[in-house]
Amino acid sequence: MSKLIVILLFLLFLKKGMILYMIQLPQIKATGTLSERTYDIIKSAIIGLYLEPGELITVGDISEQLGISRTPIRTALNRLIEEDLVEIIPGKGTFVTCLTEKQANAILDVRELFECYSIQLATELRTDEDLDNLEYMLKKQELASKGERKNQQDFLTNDLEFHSAIAKISKNGYLEKQLLQMHVNSMRYLIASTVENIISLALEEHRELYEQIKNRDSEKAKQCMQKHLWNIKERIIMCLNIND
Repeated sequence: MSKLIVILLFLLFLKKGMILYMIQLPQIKATGTLSERTYDIIKSAIIGLYLEPGELITVGDISEQLGISRTPIRTALNRLIEEDLVEIIPGKGTFVTCLTEKQANAILDVRELFECYSIQLATELRTDEDLDNLEYMLKKQELASKGERKNQQDFLTNDLEFHSAIAKISKNGYLEKQLLQMHVNSMRYLIASTVENIISLALEEHRELYEQIKNRDSEKAKQCMQKHLWNIKERIIMCLNIND
């Protein structure tokens, strides 16, 4: 099993900044089946854009890097295909799904429906403890947004946690599960489109969401969430058009 404790180094080329970074992926988890651990590390690489959109995925290469057989890799890839993170192009091979305006619109449109309902429930059901938790997450986002070099990855991780926490307050497990998957699928787009000025705007929008939950104003909360998701969509589409 020690062969599975592998650290993969990937070169992430950020096209906007034209800067080259060396990224270190987390180790494969020590728990779970072999296919689950393989799934986790490939998924992390795709979401973090270490495996770039449109990149060819070769089972043999992954097998060699991880020191495992091809079977768990194929099982992991099948799960990622179901999640629209990987696709098979007949006659060509298996590829990381490309970032497209059509998919971005589809994800954000469904998120809007689910998250407006989620925040409505959150304003009605939230406790003081829930507010403390959301406020703590906002402080973490503020810390990630400060300094000479903003920590984009930390901010986006906290962004996902913030939205997931609102869904959890709704006390609807099915809603929470569906939103988590949509948040994960959104993450590639957020990483590709997030720059310093967007981080500041997103943080301010999160503060507005928090205030409406605190005030138990469900209508204003839904309006703020809708506006927030519209802005996210606009930023993503603008970035995709710039990079086309």
